[in-house]
Amino acid sequence: MPSRHPAVRLLLLALVGLLLLPLAATAPASAASLPSKKKWVSDTVAAASGSRTYLQQRLDALEEGDDPLAITLDIDNTSLASHYDPGKPVVAVLKLATYARNHGVKVFFNTARPEGKVAGAVASLEKAGFPVDGICGRRSGESLAEGKQRCRAEFADQGYRIAVNVGNRSTDFTGGGYDRAYRLPNYGNLLV
Repeated sequence: MPSRHPAVRLLLLALVGLLLLPLAATAPASAASLPSKKKWVSDTVAAASGSRTYLQQRLDALEEGDDPLAITLDIDNTSLASHYDPGKPVVAVLKLATYARNHGVKVFFNTARPEGKVAGAVASLEKAGFPVDGICGRRSGESLAEGKQRCRAEFADQGYRIAVNVGNRSTDFTGGGYDRAYRLPNYGNLLV
């Protein structure tokens, strides 16, 4: 049965469309809004640029009695690709970790993953070729930033100076406890 008031019907449809428009504008961005893998790799290489040179400068400046150096690495979309190539190493970070190990620098991982799940992470990291000298996960009830800060403090309490800290989210860097940060791309927190 056709509507007696097609103009009213059209007006109601237009109003519903206008009401739904803000919802569409605030919807989370989809994977389609992330750049290509090629762009991500390029951006990652650019972000990590200079990290090995800086680490070597820190090694060259060490004096007798100084704390030995360490680097701390986040895992997801920092050391291991989680979005673009799940489980595979992020090559620029693997090169840094390998360089560190070959020059006597400890390689520690600082992850937001729960403490109870770090054993699986170690296996994944080693399978991807990473040297693992230690790993620290988030405790129950800790925020991401609190967990990262606590883990860096624990590594420092073991007698190491964290020369380089690599991550891809602001929570990877909150609170300091390292000499230099290298922030990999996360495209507005779309890479989680």
